[in-house]
Amino acid sequence: MKRDAHHITIDKELARESVGDTTALLLSKISSMLDDDSLTMIPEENIITEMTCVFTMPGGRRILSRIQSNQAYPGNSKFGSNGNTEERETNMIPLASMVVLPKHAHLPEIPSDSNLSFETNLFIFSLIAMCLQYINLYKTVWWLPHSHANYALNFYLIDPYLMAFLGVLMSRRLVWCFVQEIYGSKTSKGFLYWLVQFVKMVIVTVKLGALIFTAYHVMKNHSLLYCLFLCCPLLTYVILFGPTLRPLYQRSLVWPSHITDKILQRHKSKEETEKDFPLFHSCSLTPDVVRDEVELLKTDFNNRVKQVLFTSLVVAYYMTFVPLCFAQNTLYYDTWWVGQHVCLTWLSAFLMLIVHFLPPKYLDLLHKCALHLGRWQKVEGRHAHVPYNAWSELQVWPQGALVKHVRGLFKAEGINVTAEPGNTMHGRFYFLFHRPLRVLNWLLILTWLLVGYQFFALLQSVEWSHIICMALILFWNYYTLFKLLRDRIILAKTYKDEDSHGH
Repeated sequence: MKRDAHHITIDKELARESVGDTTALLLSKISSMLDDDSLTMIPEENIITEMTCVFTMPGGRRILSRIQSNQAYPGNSKFGSNGNTEERETNMIPLASMVVLPKHAHLPEIPSDSNLSFETNLFIFSLIAMCLQYINLYKTVWWLPHSHANYALNFYLIDPYLMAFLGVLMSRRLVWCFVQEIYGSKTSKGFLYWLVQFVKMVIVTVKLGALIFTAYHVMKNHSLLYCLFLCCPLLTYVILFGPTLRPLYQRSLVWPSHITDKILQRHKSKEETEKDFPLFHSCSLTPDVVRDEVELLKTDFNNRVKQVLFTSLVVAYYMTFVPLCFAQNTLYYDTWWVGQHVCLTWLSAFLMLIVHFLPPKYLDLLHKCALHLGRWQKVEGRHAHVPYNAWSELQVWPQGALVKHVRGLFKAEGINVTAEPGNTMHGRFYFLFHRPLRVLNWLLILTWLLVGYQFFALLQSVEWSHIICMALILFWNYYTLFKLLRDRIILAKTYKDEDSHGH
């Protein structure tokens, strides 16, 4: 072995005989960088750097991590004070070669309710919930021998204009869905097309007229303080959506957007985003594309949850709570039972809406995006001698990679990671959707608890009004439970192969 001021000559055979195991490992790693000639000239600074990596950090795996770091970022492979960059050889293993494309399971087509059929079902449920609350308030004991009531309810105490106003108000989503979904003839604007447009105009006109007529009589028969109860949901709307009216009429916000398996070009202009643009997953290893897709799906998911919360609260408030507010002060009723009916109506409407707004295909879309996003786990404590890479927003990181960020030292978790270290939104998105059945299991548990409580309360009920009230609400929850169980079984079998290979 000969050495001058700038270069050193290494004989491979002599090195392996004269140094120990650790040095032999170092020289073997360096010799893999050499050409086919037995004697090769390499810069002295390279050997010093590699020897420092070996003797200061135990374990051959850390040598590989150091070499991967230099290859992944050539700008970090600078040796010596002159700043010259040495290009690594092609036989080095870069971090990019360790990144694999996640394998996605193919989800079969699962039948679901259309928006129009769902809104019809929700409207019927709302009307039944309102009628049940009026039964709880104005029921009589007409079967007793000395009872002055001839009917099951004290109908003379019920305000018909208030009932009509609440019914017309709750038909808002159904009427607007009919206007949005029914087109008549899509090919030509013939007789059928104009007939459908005329029917739409008549329905909207009748609805607006009935709403104004009933609202006038409600304000005429009751004081202004009682009428203020009808405006309370406006505060909830402002809290959830802010000062905008688009969530009331824009189709992509009122109802779930269409999901397609085709990869389309995303439109980011304001005019295009206001349209019902279908959602899709672009299976890409480009970090910017993945993060943009996460941001888009996060916004869409938040809009769906806000719409579910607002609509379920509106159903429970107008259909079950407002009748309590307008009840006579001298009226006696079971406070616990009518309050329980308000809560059960809200939970039932919430589950109906969330199952419709988060179908299996949509959860599968979020799961696929979460697999590409990954997550960073912060490494606590002082790790002065642990080799790491400088995080780059243009790099896809493999599982187990250590990166240095301005927020600290992080370790990659997931098949591959494109998330930003320390980004709480990315962490929540991965936590919720990287396991495809997590959200579905939570909804299923909540539905089981609700159905179990209602079934137990039904067994304990002895009054006719309680039995009718609990049985009818339970019927709708059985249908929601059926859809959740069906989706859970299908998704579990679909993701069984993905879990065995991907995780």
